[in-house]
Amino acid sequence: MNKKKKDFFYTRYLQKQIYFRKNAVVNALFNLEKYLFENFEFKEDIPTSYIKQKWIYDCINENDYSNEISSQFKVFSERRLKKRILNLIDSFSQIPNISESKMFLRAFQKFNDQFNNLLTSESNNNFKTNVYFQINFLIYLKKLKSEEIFESNKMFEDNLVDIFETIFLEIFIKNKNYKISKIFYLYKVLVRLIIKK
Repeated sequence: MNKKKKDFFYTRYLQKQIYFRKNAVVNALFNLEKYLFENFEFKEDIPTSYIKQKWIYDCINENDYSNEISSQFKVFSERRLKKRILNLIDSFSQIPNISESKMFLRAFQKFNDQFNNLLTSESNNNFKTNVYFQINFLIYLKKLKSEEIFESNKMFEDNLVDIFETIFLEIFIKNKNYKISKIFYLYKVLVRLIIKK
């Protein structure tokens, strides 16, 4: 595991290896998701994360790929996806404070829809990431202790297609585990795959 796969973005790493091997656009999209999630703040009225979102927005908009972070996203301009990516970042910047739970969910669903549209249009499969996975992934990453709506069983009612996301949700939500080891996670995935056979 290299440095970029820390903070439990191992789920995305496995998805890239299984579904999107050698797909530069999806790799950049997952890296953008990581950047946005790492810089999001749940409880601020005007999140300081907006400044970092604006910075990456401006880099992509102005084709400035001269630094370590923005260089990961050069493929968006090369593939003429710049406008769609800027819309995606803009949607993410509209996600409000967590105290506005209904608005939070609505805004996050919009971001998830745009994210999935980019995934399906830039790959040869119908993979879609689940909105409750993304929300709880963000909660896990930011270590937000929450007993709120995101921990409902609703996410398990929507037959999640992807095993990697399902296993993450089962470990995190059911056990409220904020320190999931990669070995334990991979073990659970392998057990599920064996049971399915």
